[in-house]
Amino acid sequence: MGIPFFDIAALPIFFLIFWTVVLRKMTRGRCNVLYLAVIIMSIIADSSEIIEKTLTYNYAPLTHDQMNIVRFFNYTYYVTRNAVNLSYVFFIIAITRTWYKIAPFWKKFLICLPYLGILGFLIYNIPTSFVFSVTPEFGYQRGVGVIFTYSFAFIYLMYGVVYLLRYRRTIDWATWVALMSMYFFNFIAVIIQLIFSGIQIESFATSLTLFFVIVFVQRPEKKVDLSTGLPGYPSFREEIGKIKATGHDVKIMIITMKNAVDMNRYLGEKAYYEYVYSIEELIKSYARKEKVVYELYFEQPGIFYIILEDKEYNPINAVAELRDLVRKHNSEIVRKGATPDLSVVTVVFPEEIPTPEELFDFGHNYIRFSNLDKKFTRASAIITQKTYQIESHIVDILQKSMDNGTLKVVFKPVWSFSEKRYTCAEAGVELTDEQYGDIDSSLLDYAADEKGMGIILGDYILDKAFAFATEGNLAQLGYTYIVVALSVSQCMQMSLTDRIWEAREKYGVHPEQICFAIKESVYENMSSVFEENIKKLSMQGYRIGLDGFGKGYSNIQHIIGLPVESVRLDSGLLDMAKDSKGRAMLEGCIKMLRGIPLEVVISGVDDEETADMLVEMGCDMIQGEYTPKEG
Repeated sequence: MGIPFFDIAALPIFFLIFWTVVLRKMTRGRCNVLYLAVIIMSIIADSSEIIEKTLTYNYAPLTHDQMNIVRFFNYTYYVTRNAVNLSYVFFIIAITRTWYKIAPFWKKFLICLPYLGILGFLIYNIPTSFVFSVTPEFGYQRGVGVIFTYSFAFIYLMYGVVYLLRYRRTIDWATWVALMSMYFFNFIAVIIQLIFSGIQIESFATSLTLFFVIVFVQRPEKKVDLSTGLPGYPSFREEIGKIKATGHDVKIMIITMKNAVDMNRYLGEKAYYEYVYSIEELIKSYARKEKVVYELYFEQPGIFYIILEDKEYNPINAVAELRDLVRKHNSEIVRKGATPDLSVVTVVFPEEIPTPEELFDFGHNYIRFSNLDKKFTRASAIITQKTYQIESHIVDILQKSMDNGTLKVVFKPVWSFSEKRYTCAEAGVELTDEQYGDIDSSLLDYAADEKGMGIILGDYILDKAFAFATEGNLAQLGYTYIVVALSVSQCMQMSLTDRIWEAREKYGVHPEQICFAIKESVYENMSSVFEENIKKLSMQGYRIGLDGFGKGYSNIQHIIGLPVESVRLDSGLLDMAKDSKGRAMLEGCIKMLRGIPLEVVISGVDDEETADMLVEMGCDMIQGEYTPKEG
């Protein structure tokens, strides 16, 4: 027979794949477990064949004990080799996200029948040598029944091929080709083995297939969060795409640890990730007890996504019990004062939220729309809210309103205490939608940036502002300049100054007639492109102001380092000025900025009393409902 070179060559490939799987921490979750089962069964089958062939080659004629050893390893080979075929079929079903189709036990049993038939033949082979025999001279010899084992194995080949063809749309092309290669390579290998019994290449063909699978399918960047070893967010996105393709409704629990960043910082990364891992272990234990079928995924810094196959299952009772289990299991962390601030929401997908992208957005933003007093809520209570509906459909709303001209750019005047008149106006948007009615401008700005419409909306406002400045409105209204706010996305565009230059040439506006206000949210995204854009605009003669100072990540160094002339304080500082501490803070902030020196503007001034207070503090300009008397 010779040395089984192909089997020996396959073995290190199998071990390399196995070690890679373990090293990548891809041992959890249905797909990973089934893939691991395929690898382990392949290693056992290949090792059994190597031992059997090597023993026969080196020691023939065989003694009685040697014949028993050869016989044992042949049985092991048949059992594990055919288990590979069965496990691989289940792996395909899991990868295509169609496990729900075989949820009833009888369907799983039907899939197992060919394998059970092979086991039956192997049992029958013990007294009859129907499938194979072992002789002292030649060792392993095929029997007439071997064709039946191949026929039953062929059923799995056909089943797998048809299944992959049927559910092709659930996976990408690279995944599909890699999975299909198992059947292509092994079919060729079996044909060769049937014709040339001395050439055993089936295990080698399988090793090549599993290598392709780990390269193109079981990629850790797609499957695993490497910090925790749990299935990761990219894997969740992939699964949601498959669920959408199959049209099967599932219930999804989203558990957000709102203070995850603080807990990570307080506990340290190692303790925090151990804590996260313990939560998954407790969920697994609870699900096993309750006989709940689920899949769990983790997204940094602290969001769990749990896909429940049974959309009718109500997890409200599980939330309280699991919370108590987590506290008891992590009592040491609780004693340190690290208490997770959890928010839980359930959504039936795609019944309640029809598209994957909307579901992903919902998972990241639902907290802003949920009742902060409630730890548990349902998606139906959120997605029916007007603000959520607007934000979810903002792209269509904005595009439609800009096309039909219903998106209006308005100019809100700003009062100067020193000149006792309105010296400038700030460009803003007003929109009344047919379906949603009046839409708040701050919501429009935020949603536009979140949905990638920030540049389009910003350019729209920019164009209208330049047009307004050329129509004699500045002189007629007594304004010196128009304030135009720049969004994060605009400031990060390398072509920003070119776009502004085109507007300037188109409308013939002098740079001194425009003041660009940098929004507070831009501070978090400081970059060389941002700084270069601002410096270019300043050198061209445009006024530069900062908007929203005193909120979020505002930093005095930004003011000193940029060529700004004015600062608009966040209206929240004005709200805080209702007591003595808040008033002192506001006054100190105004004096500090004026001492740099910079003009200080504050909005939200709605009455004379507030205006008088700001005059006393040294504020330069105000904006709001209050209308001072000119002159």
